[in-house]
Amino acid sequence: MNENLGALFDKYGSDKNRNGYSPIYHTILKRIRDSVTNLLEIGIGTMIPHAPSSMVGYSLPGYKPGGSLRAFRDYLPSACVVGVDVAEDCLFEEDRIKTLRADSRDATALASVLGDSTFDVVIDDGLHTHDAQLATLRNLMQRVRLGGYYVVEDVYPGSPFLDELPAALLAIRMEPAWFTTAKKNIVIFSL
Repeated sequence: MNENLGALFDKYGSDKNRNGYSPIYHTILKRIRDSVTNLLEIGIGTMIPHAPSSMVGYSLPGYKPGGSLRAFRDYLPSACVVGVDVAEDCLFEEDRIKTLRADSRDATALASVLGDSTFDVVIDDGLHTHDAQLATLRNLMQRVRLGGYYVVEDVYPGSPFLDELPAALLAIRMEPAWFTTAKKNIVIFSL
C-alpha cells in the first residue's frame, strides 16, 4: 500500500498532483482509507484530441486513460474503483478497476450502467461546465453512502455552479454536513 497519493498520481500520468489535489484527497481519505470499498470517478481521461475534457496537453508523460483510477486503486487497499466516461478509449478493466460508458448528465444512462450501486466516494472530474457539474450532482449525490464524500473538481472562480448549488441541493433534498471551496478549485461534500 503506497502512502504517497501524489507520487501515485504522477506514476500514472494523472494531472491531479500537478493541480494541487493530492493533499486535499489525502486529507479527506486518510481516516477512511482502509474502509473505502467503492469509489466512483466521472471522467476517466480520454486521449482523443479535441474531445471535451481531453487529457491531451494536460497529462504527464506515459499517461493512458484511467491514470487517477489506478492511483486510487493503489492508495485504497480494499476499494473497487469504477470509472464512467463517454469516450470509447476510456474503457478497460484491470484488477479492482471497472470502467463504464455513460454520460453523467443522463440519469437513465447512469442507472443503466450503475444499477443500484452506492459509493464511499464519488468524484466528478468529467465535463467541467457548471451545467454538467450540476446535472452530475443531481444524478449521483444520492449514491454516496453516509460518512462518504462527493467531490467536484475544477470549479473555477465565478462559476455559476456555486450560485446554483443551494437550489440544486434543495431539489435533491440533500443537506451535506459541510462543503467548501478550496483554493485549488475543488468542492467537497461530506455526508
